[in-house]
Amino acid sequence: MRKKILILNGQYAPGYKGGGPIQSCMNMVENLANQFDFYVLCADRDYRCDQPYSNIEINTWNRIGNAQVFYMSPDMQNLRGFKKILGETEFDLLYLNGFYSPIYTIIPLLLRRIGRLKKCKVILTPRGDFTGGTENKKVKKYSYIYLSRMIGLYSNLIWHATSELEGRDIKRKFPNAETFVIPNLPTKYVPKELYIKKSVGEIKLVFISRIFPKKNLKYALEILKGITNGKVIFDIYGPMEDATYWDECQKVIDELPPNIIVTYKGEIVHNEIPFVFQQYHAFLFPTLGENYGHVIVESMMNNCLVILSQGVTPWDDYNENGGFVEKLSNKAGFQEIINKVIRLDEQGFRELVELNKLYVTRKIDCQKDIEKYIDYFDMEYEGLG
Repeated sequence: MRKKILILNGQYAPGYKGGGPIQSCMNMVENLANQFDFYVLCADRDYRCDQPYSNIEINTWNRIGNAQVFYMSPDMQNLRGFKKILGETEFDLLYLNGFYSPIYTIIPLLLRRIGRLKKCKVILTPRGDFTGGTENKKVKKYSYIYLSRMIGLYSNLIWHATSELEGRDIKRKFPNAETFVIPNLPTKYVPKELYIKKSVGEIKLVFISRIFPKKNLKYALEILKGITNGKVIFDIYGPMEDATYWDECQKVIDELPPNIIVTYKGEIVHNEIPFVFQQYHAFLFPTLGENYGHVIVESMMNNCLVILSQGVTPWDDYNENGGFVEKLSNKAGFQEIINKVIRLDEQGFRELVELNKLYVTRKIDCQKDIEKYIDYFDMEYEGLG
């Protein structure tokens, strides 16, 4: 009999403002739908939005792709609401996304802790919650981790790390955690022809991500302060999550040399991202940490080379495979990379794009990973309750 997997995540399609976890869940469903029946609980609106999605039915099941999706209204997103829907839904495995998610992780785990959730296998993936972040937030997070340990909130579950880096982060926080490491599953890769042209002395850079400190847009702008030769276009796309942080970014923009042209392009829905990446030579993304980084992969898939921070993502081996990886402590190194790409002609750029294509083709051959997901989801687990 096919197992029923219930996924809990704050947002799901058609949402996009919640970032990579939405795509991670959707890719998992679409890749494993032949083996399991998937159900999803999520909010009835996108991240930080006041209005629910249009064309969906609230507080009932909707068929979305290969999953049945229940869009919860705000008045249901509490202990009573989750007790009701979790009690009425048949499932064999509960799959939670995000360690700190107050509604879609912590509430179900509280119900389990007080004995109001039926015994079942529980898998939790932190979705990068243990990577990056500011020091102030780290103090609050460590306090929460300490309290959660005290009450055993995260006991008797399995941790899914999507990279070796995240696996190590989990073990540092919870040394006795039972973990397994399988990468996120990508969308299907269809190689594309190179769309954008490249002339010596110019570069078109893009930043696509949520605008808040962890994604490190301000640092990207500070890198550009040192680029004084060549014509540089830098376009920014993404939800404005932190207005104070954007003000800090704006101050750096005001200090940029005249050869750097920066434009904020606003938010972008997910299905438009591939076309946008095709309009740029490189994605400047010195992130503080990504457990996977779907946006990184989408850039590679669309012939947009990535300029990436080293040691905080699973993509360090991308260096010299068409793209560039540099330590965050070496701002001059990032500037040298950008100047190198500025100097490239059409032939030199095409050679890097071809290396990038080979890298993507090799890295997203995910059949073995799909088989690992099936094994872990099918595996019986005794540590219940």
